[in-house]
Amino acid sequence: MAAPRLTLTSLRAAIPFKLVVTFSDGTWGTFNAAPMLAERGEGTEPLRDRGYFAKVELTNGKPIWPNYFDISPLWLQEEMDKNGELERPRPARKPRA
Repeated sequence: MAAPRLTLTSLRAAIPFKLVVTFSDGTWGTFNAAPMLAERGEGTEPLRDRGYFAKVELTNGKPIWPNYFDISPLWLQEEMDKNGELERPRPARKPRA
């Protein structure tokens, strides 16, 4: 059986160029998009404007901007983990007997 597809369950733009996200597996954090935006690309060019960056929406479980530029939730989670931006839920504590 295939693993469930990773999606975002919440998304909020923060200044400057950050995304506060929660993933469907319970992980969460704040993604610093500045390094991604520093790379030249037609899709990311408009996102360098703070007002435009803030127009991000959560659509079908992924962040997407009005120019249809989107980010894969799996890539986003991997980048956040690599950069120390990803938080994981703490395991439930067992009650003392």
